[in-house]
Amino acid sequence: MLNASLLVAPVSILVIAFMLSLILKDKLGKYVFSTFSAAASLFMVYIGLDVLVSGSKLSYTVFSYNAGILSLGLNKLELVVDPISAVFLVALGILGLAVSIYSMSYLEYYLKHKYSLQFFGAAYTLFLASMYMVLTSYNILWFIVFWELMTVFSQLLVAYEFRREVARKAAYKYFFMAKASSEFIILFALITLVYFTNFHTDFSSIRIAIALAAQQNPLLIAGIFVVLLAGLSVKSAIYPVHSWLPDAHSEAPSNISALLSGIMVKMAIYMMVRSFVWFAPSLITLM
Repeated sequence: MLNASLLVAPVSILVIAFMLSLILKDKLGKYVFSTFSAAASLFMVYIGLDVLVSGSKLSYTVFSYNAGILSLGLNKLELVVDPISAVFLVALGILGLAVSIYSMSYLEYYLKHKYSLQFFGAAYTLFLASMYMVLTSYNILWFIVFWELMTVFSQLLVAYEFRREVARKAAYKYFFMAKASSEFIILFALITLVYFTNFHTDFSSIRIAIALAAQQNPLLIAGIFVVLLAGLSVKSAIYPVHSWLPDAHSEAPSNISALLSGIMVKMAIYMMVRSFVWFAPSLITLM
């Protein structure tokens, strides 16, 4: 079983890669941020496999402070990898490794056409970091923060070929549809936060609060589940709310399209699995 403090390693490496991508230019910068991103991805695979093999859960508190109600549930950032997140973490790591290695040669095209590799490196490293944090944040409000960041960075990468109008339009369409789904999730989080958890927004507290609330108002719990599922369906491009996907994925650079198709849309599937864990006992009781 690895040391829990290693949970911060992937995001730390990616933050360093982000800063180096802003400093280093052209080929040197391309190789540096791609190498660092590949190393972070390997850490993700290692962490995920370790949890799956051991069957246990890793937890590490990045920071925690007491600010009362003013903290709004954001006073503690805890990274947790359990078997659910570990499966998606392995997938993210494998794809991130492959894309990072492929990018070393693929980005030559954009270098020749005078696109900024500094911008690409900054957006790419933060995109990977935000997806990692989505999978490891054990608090619904921190999940929303990193979910929103993931959406922004992915949109910037979809619009990377900004000189092409079709790429810009695809990015706008993706962003507004993804934002719509995010608002559904925020609505779910606020309802849970205000009415059920009393500002205890970690995943364990949410599951307990939903179970208790379902005893008194099962229809309300079922309604919240439907709202959450609707929001996640947009992000995972489930028919009929999938129209953003063909445009965004075809107009994004090939390496980014692989990440969008291969893992980013699966972030919504990850939260669907989480929500089934939270809601399933209550829904079964309602039936």
